[in-house]
Amino acid sequence: MPAIKHILIVEDLPDVALWLREQVQPLLHPERIDEAGNLAGARQAIAAHRYDLVLLDLGLPDGDGMSLIAPFRQANPKAQCIVTTIFDDAEHLFGALRAGASGYLLKDDTEEEFASQLSGILAGRPPLSSSIARRVLQHFQPAPSPMEAPLTQREQDLLTLIAKGLSVRHAAEKLGISHHTAASYMKGIYSKLQVNSRAEATLKAVNLGLVNPG
Repeated sequence: MPAIKHILIVEDLPDVALWLREQVQPLLHPERIDEAGNLAGARQAIAAHRYDLVLLDLGLPDGDGMSLIAPFRQANPKAQCIVTTIFDDAEHLFGALRAGASGYLLKDDTEEEFASQLSGILAGRPPLSSSIARRVLQHFQPAPSPMEAPLTQREQDLLTLIAKGLSVRHAAEKLGISHHTAASYMKGIYSKLQVNSRAEATLKAVNLGLVNPG
């Protein structure tokens, strides 16, 4: 793969932009790293320079970063366009991939995992967070029968509240159980559904018809 010499970071939070810069500098050794805090600044940078890589946030103050993917790829057809975001839902994920993103990394991954995925770019590996890679695979696999992942009524009650946006602690309060009991239920849910996060558990349970967030 050609060397990555010029990088554009599109991120509106200065501390996160600095963190991203600190990740890519020792891994990719670029000659130049430019930063833009919004869509307008990113469009100006793309018009003025050519890039080998963009790290693109989706939630920008002046619009959806997804709208930048196509024009970036048109201006830099051989470049990598990697979304770096907190959004781990299917709508953002598949929307970005359909728009032309070549990778999708979650900013709340561990630093080690994030760095590993970035360094994999040089080896030609697709830069996908592990939970996102599983989401992509699950999308193209038939959903198992709900009987393959039975949840108790209490587990379903807890997961339904979490699907509505409550934290585990707040869901526990709603159900009148301790936080430790709720955490134990979540551990059982993870094991039964074979997932590793609340977001994955919620998505899988809803797809299986085990919970109804509505």
